[in-house]
Amino acid sequence: MIAAIRYNLSNLANFRGRQSRSPFWFYVLFLAIIQVVISFVISIGLTGPMTADVFSSVQQGLGEAEIQARLFERLAGMMRTSVWVSVVTTLIMAGLLVAAFTRRLHDANKSGWIAVFAVVIQLAALALQVASVDAVAQLMVIAQTGDVARLQEAQGQLMVNGMIAWVPLLVIVVFGVWPSSAGANRYGLRPEAY
Repeated sequence: MIAAIRYNLSNLANFRGRQSRSPFWFYVLFLAIIQVVISFVISIGLTGPMTADVFSSVQQGLGEAEIQARLFERLAGMMRTSVWVSVVTTLIMAGLLVAAFTRRLHDANKSGWIAVFAVVIQLAALALQVASVDAVAQLMVIAQTGDVARLQEAQGQLMVNGMIAWVPLLVIVVFGVWPSSAGANRYGLRPEAY
């Protein structure tokens, strides 16, 4: 596993050759763990001050409505920040994965242009995510009003945008598990095991 991670990190700009399934998936697992850790640290950093503000509001003797208003205001800000953090981490992770995915495609005797397709869809999903930052914050305001119909409508629009982000992941999973071509192919010899 360590050899696979080391190999991929040392070949971030190597789009030639082939990579078998096992080292590719060990590397994907490594990147997923890194992304989960980053998300966890960021969420603690964002929710900590919000929780402290709620406790402070209670100690000040504020009413439930005032506490909820402050909470929703904090949540809206937290949503904006988390969207931008998500965009940055997704771009970094995509950059770290694209060469390994291209080599994995080559091992299955598929064109590396499939990786370009996945990256373009990912960039489009990120653009939609950035464009919907204000809509996410508005969702918090709508939730505060209790208007269920408006809330469901706003959630539906955001859900469609979110579903587009799953397309690159599905492409990576489908072609990542695709069987390797036996022997040599147009991209080179079968890769050695780690």
